[in-house]
Amino acid sequence: MRRTTHLSSVPAARMNLRLNPHLNPRMNLHRTQPLHLRFLLILVLLALTACSTVKDYVVPSGVKLDWASVTLNIAAGANRDYPIAIDVVLVSDEALAQRLLGMSARDWFNARNGLRKTYPDVLSVDSLELAPGESLILPGKRWSGRRVAAAIVYADYLVPGPHLVRIESLRGRIQLAFGANDFTAYSLEK
Repeated sequence: MRRTTHLSSVPAARMNLRLNPHLNPRMNLHRTQPLHLRFLLILVLLALTACSTVKDYVVPSGVKLDWASVTLNIAAGANRDYPIAIDVVLVSDEALAQRLLGMSARDWFNARNGLRKTYPDVLSVDSLELAPGESLILPGKRWSGRRVAAAIVYADYLVPGPHLVRIESLRGRIQLAFGANDFTAYSLEK
């Protein structure tokens, strides 16, 4: 025969243990477990934010390029009337960017092929050659939206000099003006 117990016949102290999770150790287990899980989750999140790969995914590093177009204007008689080799270099690694910024255009052009083979994932190069008096407009969509540590333009002039300009911070319509012995970069409003 099955015996049933009514709540009225259960002593008040025993009923209180069954219904109050703070007084019943078996019922309290489910309350402390999530606290341990929360603590573990916080530790995992702290470890992940310290990891540069995850940090770069969550908060990407570098500058996002916003170029509508890139115009190259070579002045008549520039570079002693010889064509100018021009490289637009995008670098996504900060250490490599600092190394490249320390190189003159002559050094860059001498080391370019080796650097492209050594750093294929973090280095992008667009190479052009224009004669004096020529102009070229390139659509910005080639580069816009990419995140870079640096965007550098190198020009291979015959005369000595650094012949490089950093342009990742420019926005809108980028203008590269190549003069007789050097060049400048600036932007126009979109």
